[in-house]
Amino acid sequence: MKKRKYMRIFFSALVFAFMCSVFTIPAQAKKNVTVTPSSLNKKAKVHHTVYDKSVAHSMALNEITESMRKAGGGKLTLKKGVYNFQYSVCIPSNVTVVFKNGVVINNIYNTKAHIAPTTALWQLVPKNATYKPKCIGKYNGTKNAKFIAKGKVIFNMKNVSGLAIIAVHCQKIEISGITFKGMNKNHYIEVNGAKNVKIKNCKFEKAKAGTLKKYYVKEAINIDLADPLTGGIGSTWAKQDKTPCKNITVEGCTFSGMSRGVGTHNYSQTKKGKNIYHTGITIKKNTFKNLYDCGVYLMNWKNTKIINNKFTNCGKGNNLPYTNTAHAVSGSGVQGIHITDNTFTKIKKNPINFNGQENVGNASGKYKRIYVYITNEEAKEMLRNKSEKCGNDSAFPGYDVLYFKGDGHRIPANAVGINFEKQEVNFNMKKGE
Repeated sequence: MKKRKYMRIFFSALVFAFMCSVFTIPAQAKKNVTVTPSSLNKKAKVHHTVYDKSVAHSMALNEITESMRKAGGGKLTLKKGVYNFQYSVCIPSNVTVVFKNGVVINNIYNTKAHIAPTTALWQLVPKNATYKPKCIGKYNGTKNAKFIAKGKVIFNMKNVSGLAIIAVHCQKIEISGITFKGMNKNHYIEVNGAKNVKIKNCKFEKAKAGTLKKYYVKEAINIDLADPLTGGIGSTWAKQDKTPCKNITVEGCTFSGMSRGVGTHNYSQTKKGKNIYHTGITIKKNTFKNLYDCGVYLMNWKNTKIINNKFTNCGKGNNLPYTNTAHAVSGSGVQGIHITDNTFTKIKKNPINFNGQENVGNASGKYKRIYVYITNEEAKEMLRNKSEKCGNDSAFPGYDVLYFKGDGHRIPANAVGINFEKQEVNFNMKKGE
């Protein structure tokens, strides 16, 4: 009897297992794909009726990342070699791109190619979304994506205007270990309406000479939001919903030979005139050197940390008449800021400068003037910085930090000056000081 009972139990379990296998759809496994330049050429020749060498690598990679999207994610590994992109490669959620030592990604512009070039080497967006106008907003785009360099990896823009990486309406993004070079007119990385983004241990090298002066407001890393009035982003799939950036960290990077390192060059407000702030931005353990304008330029940043960075030789050759140029850290719309443990060497003007400002260029007159809100405690905290061989403001000489509270105008009644060596903060300037 016991034997029959056990046989019935075994048979029932077998039937149950069979039913589960029939009626349950198993989750598709994430994909892992390794490519070389030659393997991508072969893939493009097989899958495209019109083979075009200029777009072969990017088109073949887009097929792979689309298959990863359908599989729920994956790991894409690029082995050593030169990859030429005339067309953007799109990265969906849960995809990690690993670049092996010796990878070079070139931005190319071949006028004879059958597809016109797009604005970036990489876009953090699913490929299928790029065909739908204004389909992604807030932080609802690509999530949990990474660009990881293993060794020396170069993204070379080759002085072709455009971006290296577009990170718009996305979250939980990491970009690490990559060398960027050859910027022209634009930015290397556009962080726009994104949150929880980490950019670590990257090198941002020399931009085209004309970009320094004529396009001096072009940062290597631009922190912005999609606003039709300021032209914050031109991607057709992105909603112009004024989503601000949150929790952006730039750490251990080197910036040299461009106008600005990290910053925002236009701000936005609500229909009722309230400032829209980028919040939780941390700039730490970076090196900013040989920059035409400044290392960090902020507009409408709240709860910001600029800590333990090195700023050297900022503003050299910059003869622009504006008071907010040729500093190490500058801008306006400051609220909740912590600037400590930085070293400033050979800055053309005083290292830190904030005053009231308005948008310029195409965004001029669109929004109300923005101001500086720095508490006395935050001002005293700035004494924890060092400077050497730096310039100052001729109207308010002798200060490493100069900012203007109240209505933001550069008058003694608004001025606050900080001297690192003397460990002094002057909150009550008089005319001529």
